[in-house]
Amino acid sequence: MRRAFVLATLGLLLCALPASAASNKNTKPIGKHHTPIFLMPGGWPRTISIPEIKVNAKIEHLALTTQKGILEAPFEWGDVAWYSLSARPGNVGHAIMFGHLDSTCCPAVFWNLKKLKVGQRIWIHYKSKTLHFRIMWVKEYPNTHLPTKFMYGRTTQRGLILYTCAGVFHYDGSGYDHKTFVYARLVLPNGRLG
Repeated sequence: MRRAFVLATLGLLLCALPASAASNKNTKPIGKHHTPIFLMPGGWPRTISIPEIKVNAKIEHLALTTQKGILEAPFEWGDVAWYSLSARPGNVGHAIMFGHLDSTCCPAVFWNLKKLKVGQRIWIHYKSKTLHFRIMWVKEYPNTHLPTKFMYGRTTQRGLILYTCAGVFHYDGSGYDHKTFVYARLVLPNGRLG
């Protein structure tokens, strides 16, 4: 009985001690000051990898033209265009990237973009660092109702938007009548989403 009382008292004392006194050397204090800090890599994004759809492509840096809402397409069928007036991938904001669905002869870089699933990863490679993003959603929109407010609006998230053509191809010069969009968020060093 007396031994049980002593053990219970010691247990209460240990619980009342500060975390630093009761923890061993391998325990890391929890708090905002001990959360891993995310540091953006320098330079510009170089390549993009999406293993699930076998994409490993060079990233072209193109201007996002506000005149008539025109977005330039990548010069190469196998490249992906990052619009340099959108956020740099990993920064706060939406980084916007476009890839061709097909070419004059065959499938292009984003032919299988619509097959991506929520939770899968996208890798953006800088010279000194690779960032990975987790897919949040995949949706198709008609060209007449694209999510432009979402694309260009303010956000506190570190988002990545990939898109390509979809739907039916029209030979009147208007091309495909839909777009497939994939939205992903940066995975921070602590595993949380940016």
